[in-house]
Amino acid sequence: MMKFSTIMVRAGAVVTMFALTGCSSPNGAAPAPEKTGVAFEHIHELEVNHADGSLLVATHKGLYRLTVSPAGKASATGPVGGLDFDPMGFSIAGDTAYASGHPGPTTPDTFGTPNLGLITSADAGATWTNVSLTGKTDFHGLTVMAGNGAADRVFGMDSSKKQIQRSMNGGLTWSDGATLIARDILAVGDSLYATTQDGLVVSNDNATTFTVDATAPALYLVAADRAGTLAGIDTSGTVWARGAEGTWTKGGTVTGTPQAFTVDGNRLYVADDRGISVTDDVGATWTVLSAHS
Repeated sequence: MMKFSTIMVRAGAVVTMFALTGCSSPNGAAPAPEKTGVAFEHIHELEVNHADGSLLVATHKGLYRLTVSPAGKASATGPVGGLDFDPMGFSIAGDTAYASGHPGPTTPDTFGTPNLGLITSADAGATWTNVSLTGKTDFHGLTVMAGNGAADRVFGMDSSKKQIQRSMNGGLTWSDGATLIARDILAVGDSLYATTQDGLVVSNDNATTFTVDATAPALYLVAADRAGTLAGIDTSGTVWARGAEGTWTKGGTVTGTPQAFTVDGNRLYVADDRGISVTDDVGATWTVLSAHS
């Protein structure tokens, strides 16, 4: 029987307020935004917490929560739970957050070292539970097919293996999938997408085999909204969205190299050379939520 240990650590959060900075240039170039008190360092993932509408930012120094008030002010709080672990992989399915990576300087030993394996949280990152591979595995990418009453299916990119790792029971046990070098992976329904040098590839058999989606642009990052509508950023920084009929539409551009990308309905969030920005028009215009210092 696999043992579970629950990590219960809470601490005071740092709170910073700053004004939104808008941008109306069609190429996505923004005027110099305000410097913020929280300079997110080395962002790995962005995920929307649908329980409260906040944006969860997985960084080299912990998980942060970014919210925007009705008055147009954004606030960053964190690290969530006072935890400074490095979530290299981070994903949300339903009410459960999944993470992997490395412990930070003050991360409790119970998280595991040198790697976290797979951990989960039922309270948006305030507390975490060890699930499997504690101390052994560092997933540099995680994505989850929600079980909707059954066990979640979890897929990860193990930094020490060339095969996609897969779990059909919520991360308890793992097996090798196809050999694949991917920059990003994304579960949508029963399909698993990955961005590769060969283009966007898709698997419909739990990562056993992948085929190239010849209709898709050469995406670097890929994301989807809750309805499963795909969007992505290609290798030149152009934003794309796929319509219900399967046709990809070209949008605006990001600034520099995108680090992370997520979608919430018509709203797209990106972490790029500006910081964290949001667009409601497929990248034609951007609003900077958190600027790099």
